[in-house]
This record gives sequence, structure tokens and C-alpha cells, in this order.
Amino acid sequence: MRISTATTAVLAVTTCLAGGLALRPTPASAAQAPDHDVINKTSGGRLALYGDSTAEGAIAITLRDPAWKYRTEVWEQDAKWQADEAGTWTVVLKNQAANKCLQPADAASQRGTAIVVKNCDGSDLQKWILAGEKVDGKYTGWWVWRPKVNKNVAITLNRYNDGSWDTLHLGTAYPSADRLWRIAPNDEPWHL
Repeated sequence: MRISTATTAVLAVTTCLAGGLALRPTPASAAQAPDHDVINKTSGGRLALYGDSTAEGAIAITLRDPAWKYRTEVWEQDAKWQADEAGTWTVVLKNQAANKCLQPADAASQRGTAIVVKNCDGSDLQKWILAGEKVDGKYTGWWVWRPKVNKNVAITLNRYNDGSWDTLHLGTAYPSADRLWRIAPNDEPWHL
């Protein structure tokens, strides 16, 4: 059986995005992947929503203190990886508790824009382009998340609040640790 170049690319990206997790490669038409944490490389904080809110426009934060256990720290990633243009891959990230998708707070999506969740509408504003970190030519499993509507910015830490959580915004897109994120099964140790 011959597999198309596009299918091979989808399988390769899905495997790389799993960051070495025990996820089996799936075709582009696969169902969504629920029950995941999204973790920041600098802080180790888990992506969640401020005050555990599930409201329209709830602000995205990271929880660094392990004592914080929010229902909004569980995410579902769209497993339908698709090339929108050569070498560009997009994903939609949906908060399971809120049943809303991650996006910049406004369509301008420029430096300083907050990150929020809103009703999922399939727009480019809710699509994120992932660029993988490489060390010695190999992907590490950490990814820069850039909004499809402005590839020059990426999700990054904004304010380190009381030491237990951080606010987020869009900053210039480069692969510094505060802009790198990993997707992992919810509340499970990593097997690196």
C-alpha cells in the first residue's frame, strides 16, 4: 500500500507533537485528543483559565503551584493536522471545562494581546501554528504557538504573579523558553 506524502507528513507531525508520548499515529481525519495538559517550559505552569472561569472571554493563565487544581487546566487538541501552506501546521486547542477554544483576545493579535477562550467558531483566529524547538537537529517536543492570523507573535508568559500562577499574552515569536509549550496527558508523569 502506498501512503501519500501528505498523509506521511501528517503522521510525522502528529508523532513529533506528541513529544514522545505513547500516542499512536492517526490519519488526518481522526477524532480529537482529550484530557491533556499544556505546559510552559520556563515555569512548568499548566495552561488554565483565570479563576477557573468557563465564561466567554475567560483569560488564559498558567498554574505553577501544584496545589492549584483547576478543572480548566484540561485541554483537547484537534488531531486533524493540516498543511495550510508548505511547512505550516495548525491546531485548535479547546478547553474541556469551558467547551471554548483558545485565541487572542482580539483580531489585531499583536504584541501585548491577552490570550482568552471564546466559543469555537472554526475561524483562523482560533488556529495556532506550531513551530518545534530543535536541539542538535532533533525535535525536543516543545513548541512555539503562533496565531495563524499573525505568525510574528507567539503565546508567552507575561507577569509572574504571586509565584503560583502567571498571566499570558502575545510576544515576538522566537524560541525562548517562556514561549515554548508541551502537550502531555493530564496529570501523568512524563516518560522522556
